[in-house]
Amino acid sequence: MSLPGIDVHIRLTPDMHERLRVLAEVNGTTIAALAGVWLEKNIVGEFHALSMQAERIARLGIAGISRDSQGM
Repeated sequence: MSLPGIDVHIRLTPDMHERLRVLAEVNGTTIAALAGVWLEKNIVGEFHALSMQAERIARLGIAGISRDSQGM
């Protein structure tokens, strides 16, 4: 039985892989599960930050191409 989701392949240095393995073991999970959770948390955080920046830019009225507002 496979878990739902899309596979992602990443490369880690041997040192980082070993650290991840130890952390997964301490947390009683697999390397893939731990890495997946961390990656998803990071994606959510980065996307939220991007969304907030886009809202700020829109409020400042500097979104879009400047020539559109000049009637060209």
